[in-house]
Formats: sequence, structure tokens, C-alpha cells
Amino acid sequence: MYKPKSLVFSVLLSGCFAVTIPAIAQAQVLVVQARNVELKQLLEDGRRLVDTGDYSGAIAVYQQAATLAPKNAKIHSGIGYLHAQQGNYRAALTAYRRAIAINPTNSDFYYAVGYIKANLGDTAGAKEGYRRAIQLNRNNVNAYLGLGVTQSRLGDYGAAAWAYEQAVNLDRSNAQTYELMGTMYKQRRQTKQASSVLQKARDLYKRRNDRDGVDRVEAMLRQLGR
Repeated sequence: MYKPKSLVFSVLLSGCFAVTIPAIAQAQVLVVQARNVELKQLLEDGRRLVDTGDYSGAIAVYQQAATLAPKNAKIHSGIGYLHAQQGNYRAALTAYRRAIAINPTNSDFYYAVGYIKANLGDTAGAKEGYRRAIQLNRNNVNAYLGLGVTQSRLGDYGAAAWAYEQAVNLDRSNAQTYELMGTMYKQRRQTKQASSVLQKARDLYKRRNDRDGVDRVEAMLRQLGR
């Protein structure tokens, strides 16, 4: 089984928009649950390839596994995740759609679709993916963050603020949430609000010794003259 990675977070400035790249929803193939000996071996082989960074090889092995267990949504989502890790977003979208067809109530699958569509430039589609993820799991913090970013890009700042507020209510110690809020306020030239939440983000990044996060936020604060 490959382990879920921690949140991958980066903010890139694109014109007047801040684009966040959240971690794609992780799919875990539960090898121990595979009763078919051949299937179990394939999943174990795939896991080893993932561990060594051979994502293309792992995808090929998981595709073989999918032929043995075509109704296993986690295998399809695992393939989608690995494609996304390589930037093959259209292939990733196809794989996640297969997973959703098998298990249409999995919030993480829709979150992944939102992430993938955002990377394909389909902001409206990304928004719908994140909204569906939230409908299925009201505690999906990353989906709220994704929704906040897409709503900002669409110019609906009221909806974006609501999404960020929900994320804060779920996790008040998440520095990324405050950073994204600050970015939104900064774009709207609401300097006081931006400075307040960015200082909160900086403090939280300092507490977890995240130097990159601290540097990123301090750069924005300097731009605000703070």
C-alpha cells in the first residue's frame, strides 16, 4: 500500500488570480483485502513500483489488476492519482470517472475531479467537482479550499469567503486556509483584512517550522507594506 502524502500546497500568481494546487485525493489499494492470488501479487508489485517512484510502471501493473477486478473503484482511483502525479490530467480524469461510476458517493473522487479540471483550465467544472465533494462529505477541508479558489477565479468572492469560513470552522490551525484568504483579500485591495489573516497564516507556519510557508506569506505582507 502506498502511503498518502501530506498536503502539497503552492500558490502561483497568474495575472490577478492566485491559483492553488491542492493535494489530489489519495487512493489506497488495500492489498490485504485481495482474495485473488494473482490480483494480490499485482497490487503488491504496483505498490513497490510506486515506492521506487516508477509511476508509469505502477500504472501498467494496476491496469492489469483492473482487468481482474473491474469493479474495484480504488484501483481505478489509484491509476487516476498516479496519472495526475505525472501531469497526465486527461488520463487521470478518465480513471476517476470510472471510479465514480463504481462508487458515486466517494467525496475524495469528486475532489480529485475538481483538482484535475482546475489543472485542465476548466474552472467551472472544478467548482462543480469541489461542490459535489462537499455535498458528500461536509468535513472535506480541502474541498472547501478548492471551492474557495475556484469561486475567487470566477469572481464570486462572497461564495469564496463562505468556503474559506467553512474550512476555518473545521480546522482553525490550517495555515493554508488563512494564506488563501489573505490572497483573496489582497486581490480585492482589502489591505487590512489581508494583513490580519496573513499574519495568522505566518504564525501558524512558524509553529510547524514551515520555512517556505513563512517566506511566502512574509513576501505578501511586504507587498502590503506590513
